[in-house]
Amino acid sequence: MSQPLSPLAARLALQVAAARNKRIPVEELIASAQEHDLSLVGDPTGRARFRRVLDELTGASVVTLPAAASRSGWDAAVEPPLPVWVMRVSRDAPESVVKPASRVWPSALEAAGRIASRPDEHALLECVARWLRDNPAPVQAPAEERSAELFDDEKALDRYRKTRLFTSGALTLDLLACYDPPLPFASQHVPGSGPVTLLVAENLATYTSFLTAARALDEATRPHLHIAWGVGGSFEQSVLSIPLLDPPARHVRYFGDLDRAGLRIAASAARQAAQVGLPLVLPAIECYQFLMDGPRHWRRPDGSNRVGQSDYGDACAWLPSALRPRAGELLASGEKIAQEHLGLQALLRDPTLIAGLAS
Repeated sequence: MSQPLSPLAARLALQVAAARNKRIPVEELIASAQEHDLSLVGDPTGRARFRRVLDELTGASVVTLPAAASRSGWDAAVEPPLPVWVMRVSRDAPESVVKPASRVWPSALEAAGRIASRPDEHALLECVARWLRDNPAPVQAPAEERSAELFDDEKALDRYRKTRLFTSGALTLDLLACYDPPLPFASQHVPGSGPVTLLVAENLATYTSFLTAARALDEATRPHLHIAWGVGGSFEQSVLSIPLLDPPARHVRYFGDLDRAGLRIAASAARQAAQVGLPLVLPAIECYQFLMDGPRHWRRPDGSNRVGQSDYGDACAWLPSALRPRAGELLASGEKIAQEHLGLQALLRDPTLIAGLAS
């Protein structure tokens, strides 16, 4: 039965597994080895020690070396010779791979240990096991930061998440005390009176006009606002950035196009917020009412509504009951009303459109 990889070999096996290309320059492995084990720097035996680690990886079928007769594949100027590059062993040839020795894993890694059968997978678990041992109460951190801490590569964890140890659920971001940072949105704080309300506009022009109109109001009487640009469908993810606002928003109002896509964005963001206990994402009712009360020529064909439906109730369910029938009729007709029809002139002419956001 083969022996477990040494700590340095395990670290290099992780680097090999995460590399984008199968052929890996040895100078990159040397740099990584010296970062992991500073005693290699300046040690007269360091070159020989590094060569033994490469031989260890070769014996475990993690890498293969260039042919011994290759003139371009070896640096033989100093003993012992070192390869210029190594080749990662293909993962789709498990029969040729020497299986790592079995071991007892910490309880948090038992499920992953039952799945892991390759040296690179065992190397990954060894790395995680050491981190868990050394960090009994870790602070939650963004995934890229945890990846840099664990693997000296901020992108490595993203690649490992596509492998079976993660896709099976045996390894998780929660186990590593990290998370994917929420997508931020452009937001401006406009001080005023009353509870803090976040207004999110689907489109850039409307965001700009609301910001301009809000700043034109008397600070003593205008509502206390954050005004944000949702960047279309991105708000379905960036809604999770609401807790980053300062001061915190007590209420959230959303205003988008009156079309199938716009209402689906709003409904999806509202569900995301509700699932994690954020303030309810509610419609900016006066703004939607303004669009519905506009002239007939505001209506245009809705490119997001190519599939005919007999009932648009689900798409309109996010709106208050008083607005659903007219919104359903609009969607059923295959038409839309762009939010840009509520422009800067209308906002300046009727300040209640902004004041009503805090209702």
